[in-house]
Amino acid sequence: MIYKISSSIGLSALILATTLGSFVMFEPAVSFAVANATSQFTVKQVINTEISFLTPGSNIVLAPSLGGITGGDATGTVQVVVLTNNRTGYNMTIMASSSGNMVGEASSTNKIGAYTPAVGGTPDFNFTVAANGAEFGFTAAASTTADLALAFQQNGSSCGIAGSNSSLAHCWMNATSTTPGTQVINTSGPTSYSGSTTTLAFHVKIMPNPLPEIPNDTYTATTTLTASVNP
Repeated sequence: MIYKISSSIGLSALILATTLGSFVMFEPAVSFAVANATSQFTVKQVINTEISFLTPGSNIVLAPSLGGITGGDATGTVQVVVLTNNRTGYNMTIMASSSGNMVGEASSTNKIGAYTPAVGGTPDFNFTVAANGAEFGFTAAASTTADLALAFQQNGSSCGIAGSNSSLAHCWMNATSTTPGTQVINTSGPTSYSGSTTTLAFHVKIMPNPLPEIPNDTYTATTTLTASVNP
């Protein structure tokens, strides 16, 4: 009787082992149920570059009015604010129509010539016009001096001194009509949410008894500012 029971238990164990082995063979996923499975992936979001003028340039009238014979000095300023999220910053150029001249509205043959610095393309520290001359030029200043093009930075006596000062009283030159224009700003990173501020000053100086003469008229120069993201 004991022998029969033992044989029955042994036979049952054998059948159970065979059944489990067959189940694992035909259902292999169960045999791996205790292992870890990982699936790694990334999630990306593209942020586009944006740039805009928070405050665009506005028309200005230089003051005071000047006499075409007695001459004098007249100045006006305009302020622009640029906003960008570009990680390498932006640059801004200025271009003028009519080769930088101011042109009469009543007659396009009436002109106030573009400023002629001592060295072409390099600002003069002071606005200097020859006897009997009449010229029109500009300078620039920035909310962050380091962002200002090197040509408009100065040390109190000379222009083009890196990391020094900017002033609307110095570093004068003509606005060119040649593409891409004259660079006035070059930043190295995104602006703050309040933007980057640049101020441009324009100046006319007419010496007494200018030659050629300056007929009475309203003289206009059209300037274009272009803000572009840096690569």
